[in-house]
Amino acid sequence: MVMVISGLLLSVLPGYYLTYVRIWQRETGRLGAVQRTDFALERIEEDIRNARRVALSYDGTSMALTMPLRAYDATLGRNVNVLDVATGTLSDGDQITYYFLQDPDGTGSSGGTIYRRVHPLGSTEQAPRVVTQQIYPHLNPRGSSGGDPAPVFAYDTALRLVTVTATAAEPMPSTGTFAPTQLEPVCRRCGSELIRVSTYENIAGDIQCPECGDDALPTAQIVTYQTRFKVRNQ
Repeated sequence: MVMVISGLLLSVLPGYYLTYVRIWQRETGRLGAVQRTDFALERIEEDIRNARRVALSYDGTSMALTMPLRAYDATLGRNVNVLDVATGTLSDGDQITYYFLQDPDGTGSSGGTIYRRVHPLGSTEQAPRVVTQQIYPHLNPRGSSGGDPAPVFAYDTALRLVTVTATAAEPMPSTGTFAPTQLEPVCRRCGSELIRVSTYENIAGDIQCPECGDDALPTAQIVTYQTRFKVRNQ
């Protein structure tokens, strides 16, 4: 009886262990990707909503925001927007630029980093700061007609709406004790770079491998957030 129970345990426990490891891999990677996109969107949202004007680069990888001039109000005990008495409108203040730079470290990565740079009014432009890393615009959802992937930044001038699309990939920890973690989101089966392919069921596209198709096994958890923010000030 003892031998039978021991045999059952030895046959069942490895299966439970491998299942746990797979879940741990998947959820660890997904949590990291979600945190990357959440943090970026939270930081960008505040600036977009408070901006007066928005200007984008032709390819949607850079966004310049003209912020209202602000000054300290002793009565309220905080900084407030400065109103131009002559025109009755807000005055221009700092300019904040967000931009995506692919492979800033020169490692050959298909992903990149979103930076934030501030140019204070009447002062020297500050050094850029990292907003988030491991962003992959080529994996962004495709348009309604299945065209090119959505740009990182898009702006509807009529509705004054900024659309930010961020696809983050977080490498999943390796199951092997000594196996290195694959930093790039590629297919584990063949090593090919992942792509987003429009399908009949999903025009925005599914993450696939050019060699393995929808049987791809990504080395990373990939998360996409596409959010619209209203520009409130004028």
